Amino acid sequence: MKCALCNESFNDGVQCASCKKQLDFRCASISEAGWRKLGADRRAVWKCPSCRISSPSASTTEQASLQVVLNEIRDLKRQLSILPSLTENIHSIKDELKELRNCCEYNSSLVEEFSHKLKDLESRITGLEGLQATVHTLHRDVEGIRAELKANDQRSRLNNVEIKGVPLSKTENLFDIVEKISKKVNFSFPMTQINYISRIPMYKSKEKAIIVSFLNRYIKEDFVAAARVCKTLSTLDLGFNGTSSRIFVNDHLNADSKILLNKTKLLAKQNSYKYVWVKHGKIHIRKDDTSKSFVIINHNDLNKLT
Repeated sequence: MKCALCNESFNDGVQCASCKKQLDFRCASISEAGWRKLGADRRAVWKCPSCRISSPSASTTEQASLQVVLNEIRDLKRQLSILPSLTENIHSIKDELKELRNCCEYNSSLVEEFSHKLKDLESRITGLEGLQATVHTLHRDVEGIRAELKANDQRSRLNNVEIKGVPLSKTENLFDIVEKISKKVNFSFPMTQINYISRIPMYKSKEKAIIVSFLNRYIKEDFVAAARVCKTLSTLDLGFNGTSSRIFVNDHLNADSKILLNKTKLLAKQNSYKYVWVKHGKIHIRKDDTSKSFVIINHNDLNKLT
């Protein structure tokens, strides 16, 4: 479009509400920013400089301008009516932010406290790991000592014979019983070779076994070997009347060795091993007549049977 005063083309300008002429901002004596700030109502009644000069009544213009101002004031008042609500919301937000800050500070203190506790736990765990290694070492040492004690205990029984199946009598003579057994198994020896002889309770039984301790280990071994050959040794051979029951003469094993022997016999039966015997306080086992024998020292050796 072209300006009504300078006849120059322009893209944006103003229009006089009175004469309806299109003017650019320079000819209208107003800046573009000033024109924008007038608002819709004031721009609708804006007049160019020529129309303002020739205006018949200044009071009419002033009245129109006052009306525009009043309209803008009402609009501003309407916009400011929500200010109390906004103020209240701002106070509420401030309170919430304050509470949130307090929570953050509290949580921060908790995190710091937990961090200290975690470091303390890590330090303790490190100490426990070192202690655990020490415990494992001590456990191995203790197991080694136990094994050595068991071995020593069994070695201390190498000269002993355990006789089971002999009925208990108040008037019994244990030396006489051993002498009768030796005659029955065809192995005689001087009673002076006996270091001591006594009855001891049997585990989970009301009976008591006879323990014979020999001074000479070779005599003890020969006595046990002869008794094992005699499969018919019974209470009748010792002068006991009534029902006949077997009498067994074996090495004197400690409790752990007896448990190991029982487990060995059970596994040997399950895996078709033909021979299990005890010699010199040690458990021997052999698959059959042509296979080699080996010694069962501890429970780990039982894995050899499977």
